[in-house]
Amino acid sequence: MKVKLVGLLCLFLGSCYFANSQSNFLKNSKITGNFQLDGQFYLPDSVIGADTVKDYVRANAFANINYSNGGFSAGFRYEFYQFPLIDFERIGYVGNGIPYFYAGYNHEYFEVVAGSFYEQFGNGLIYRSYENRYLGIDNSTVGVKVKGKPYKGIILTGFWGTQRNLFVREGQIRGVDGDFMFSEIFSKLQQKDIIFGIGGSFVSKYEKDDDPDYQLPENVAAAAARLKFGIKGFQMDAEYAFKINDPIGLNNYIYKNGNAFLLNMSYSMKGFGVSLTAIRNDNMDFRAKRTATLNNNLINYIPAITREHTYALPAMYPYSSQTNEQIGFQGQITWNIKKGSKVGGKYGTELFFNYSRMHGLKKTLTQDAVDNGNNIAHTDGYTSEILGFGDLFYQDLNFGINRKFNSHWKLGLEYVYLIYNQEIIEGHSGEPNVHSHTIIADLTYKINSKHALRLELQHLYAKEGKGSWAYGQLEYTIAPHWFISILDRWNYGNPEKEKRVHYFMFSGSFAYKTTKVTLSFGKQYEGILCVGGVCRTVPASYGVGLQIVTAF
Repeated sequence: MKVKLVGLLCLFLGSCYFANSQSNFLKNSKITGNFQLDGQFYLPDSVIGADTVKDYVRANAFANINYSNGGFSAGFRYEFYQFPLIDFERIGYVGNGIPYFYAGYNHEYFEVVAGSFYEQFGNGLIYRSYENRYLGIDNSTVGVKVKGKPYKGIILTGFWGTQRNLFVREGQIRGVDGDFMFSEIFSKLQQKDIIFGIGGSFVSKYEKDDDPDYQLPENVAAAAARLKFGIKGFQMDAEYAFKINDPIGLNNYIYKNGNAFLLNMSYSMKGFGVSLTAIRNDNMDFRAKRTATLNNNLINYIPAITREHTYALPAMYPYSSQTNEQIGFQGQITWNIKKGSKVGGKYGTELFFNYSRMHGLKKTLTQDAVDNGNNIAHTDGYTSEILGFGDLFYQDLNFGINRKFNSHWKLGLEYVYLIYNQEIIEGHSGEPNVHSHTIIADLTYKINSKHALRLELQHLYAKEGKGSWAYGQLEYTIAPHWFISILDRWNYGNPEKEKRVHYFMFSGSFAYKTTKVTLSFGKQYEGILCVGGVCRTVPASYGVGLQIVTAF
């Protein structure tokens, strides 16, 4: 016992000496973090398809802890998905541990990270590691990343590592990227309001060929080049990517090279703006494992350039980016009518018009595929016309007006017409395209500086899919702490009369400083949740939900 006491005393004195000698270092230390819990108590409801689940009390939880001191930083994230929400369980997001951890140093001229990191080259056409908690996506790279910044406007990046997939790490990926912004390097270009830059990327993956019948490439490389240009109100961003043949399950193991092209253009002046985005990609599904499906093992990111609707009913039919084939465009015009004019009113009026259209590619089978009985597997597959438009995947026409009448009243009106290919986007073979018309009214009454009431009414008319819907929501806000909401989503036009259900939801939240607690009770319809064109299926559910979010 005396030996232990002496040892503890020596350890304490040594710690005090170390702490004193390092006081100048430690006094600049900073520890930050955040915690989030999403829980639900599940109740069965056979009408909406909410089955009885085992472990009816479930929750997703995670905590980030970060330490920083000057240019040095380190941290980790603990995740607890041992009894996850049922939609996460269905995609295999089950387990607990510390799958994300890192240590790094950031200097004026360089940056080094060891461990887990997120990065994106250009628009992500050949490499993007990122996290989206609500989609159940975290494909962080675990390895080493080095970034050099030798001169303003020049950034050079290189990495090597494995990829996170749920609670395991798989595959080997490595890449380099260079970004050269000449408008930052040469100050004369900035003085003339000119933006000009170029960039290039190279990424490869390694996966052992274990196929007994066919020879598959073990190293698959992809490269991309990009250009950025702007002058005054005009801006343009373009990127082209190329990937060598990459036979995987999702392209039926064809030996065709892949490519993608993305173009963003915009012009803005006071009160007016117009933008155009176009994309074409062919066989660009790039994954760390050949057999991966859903959102697993994604190396790159092919964006959906269609509008991402925030209102509930048009958001029921979102566009899911088709990584193997798509061609389309989106255009938008925004006009802010001047304040104080007869048309614009005292506070001004905003008008917008948006249109997007996505198709498949116009393809012709290669001769070896024809000789194989029109089976493209283990052949060159097909050829496609550069500007050839195949089957319609998605169309979205929407326009609206937002106007503030006085210091109390504000109104938004919107119309949305969608054509939605269920067979392609959801895999519902033989189902007809959905043609939906949605009208939205969003009215806000600001009672005073702290109290506000908002009424949202929506109606979606459709004969296909689940038919027509009506939606109403009433929100009451008491700033800065309280928020109360009640809504009803009624599927009154469902072809099956017994499924003409009211999906009601009551929710309330309380926020104090960096902590927010939300409690809800109601029903969730079965559908698709999409963010940026990446989607997952959300099962029907019924019950009580609790969310706690805090940061320090």
